[in-house]
Amino acid sequence: MIKYYLIEEYRRHASIAKKYSLIIFPLYIIFFVAVGTSFLNEIFAIFPYKQFIIINTVSTFIYGFGVSSFEFLGRSKERASITTMIPYLPVSQKKNYFYLFLRDVIYYTLLFLIPTMIGLAISMPFSELSIYQILIFSLTIFISMFLGYSLGYFSFSLWYRGRVLYYILLSSLLIYLSLVMLSISPFPPALFQISKNSQWLLISLVFIAIFSIAAYLLTPNELKDVLRKKGMALRKYEKIFKDIKLAKEMEDVMRGGIIVKSLFTYFLPMLLLLIFVKIINMSMGKSVYNPMSMAVMLSIFSAVIYSWLTILEDFGYYESLPLKASDVIKTHIASYLILISLISIPIIVGFSINSLNLLPASLGLFYLNSVYLLSITAYIAGPKITSLLFNPGIVLKFSVYSIIPGMILVISTFEASFYSIITVAITAAFMLFLTFYNFKRIERRWVYF
Repeated sequence: MIKYYLIEEYRRHASIAKKYSLIIFPLYIIFFVAVGTSFLNEIFAIFPYKQFIIINTVSTFIYGFGVSSFEFLGRSKERASITTMIPYLPVSQKKNYFYLFLRDVIYYTLLFLIPTMIGLAISMPFSELSIYQILIFSLTIFISMFLGYSLGYFSFSLWYRGRVLYYILLSSLLIYLSLVMLSISPFPPALFQISKNSQWLLISLVFIAIFSIAAYLLTPNELKDVLRKKGMALRKYEKIFKDIKLAKEMEDVMRGGIIVKSLFTYFLPMLLLLIFVKIINMSMGKSVYNPMSMAVMLSIFSAVIYSWLTILEDFGYYESLPLKASDVIKTHIASYLILISLISIPIIVGFSINSLNLLPASLGLFYLNSVYLLSITAYIAGPKITSLLFNPGIVLKFSVYSIIPGMILVISTFEASFYSIITVAITAAFMLFLTFYNFKRIERRWVYF
């Protein structure tokens, strides 16, 4: 059975990508790993090896947890998939989700780990890494991902046993990862890489086994739809927002749990980023990052919320309604601005608590970069953001338009000076011009779904 799950996942990605475009993501990993590893000495001069390993392993763990959680709680109910056909097949839901777990372990590990190993191997003449070091690091990355996969699988089983248990798990995970990043609590894969002690490898494998077995045992043989106690609130939202399309979007947001999902896919990375910045500041002996530069980085993560909004829609139904694709995009934009304001403003205020004089500038830069990135995403990728990952032309355009201005803003806001203010002003003017230009072109480009 696992073979058919792997084939389905490949076909899902191939249907999104154009010819040969499916290899773009692995090529990106190879390139950035090879380039980054070539400057290991310079990286270790900035902050210690131990912190570098913790950041890498925790990031990889979050990647595995995110992939697994998104599969079980985000895509598992999509139409025309093996999962939706399980009631008609001699396979229980317990085995179905176990096969999904194994498929993620195999497919996404190969998609991520093999390019990583190739990038490390390419960097050998410059990084002076040995084959043994590459193999050990690759094993550490695999164990970190596997631990994330298994915990995501376990969290899904708790979701169907009791939502309270699921949220307790996520809250506990948030606290634990914060303590790990602060070097208070141990993270077994990181300690294995640092000490090369097989005891930590064994502990990691034990936790993987515990999470996987517990998830299999807790997953019901038959999944029943959760009874919705809340009725439709469309009319109430229409009175608030004065627009039926935006009211319908906010209804979907509330019923689809997008706010909760956004908190854990957006707030969690931001908390870890904040801790990472604290580590860099301590390593450098001074505050390198200030609230303004942090607000710019926060705006980059906000694109996750827009991606959640785009998976709410079934465009097959929209084609039969008197709507253009640009109408749906504009509704997504309005919802996006509402959600990032609710979630992000408290974080920015927290960043600026010791320097409230920078709060207006921080908010301005946050909304500037958020709306700028949104205009690029909406214009280039349209209502289906999945195309952003696999089309090389889209990836190239998005990278050029987003990375360069973002880097300029982050670097220019490190220290307040006459030249940095002029640089930020010129960059902001350029970004505002492109933002209005992109929004104006959305109406003409995206007519059909």
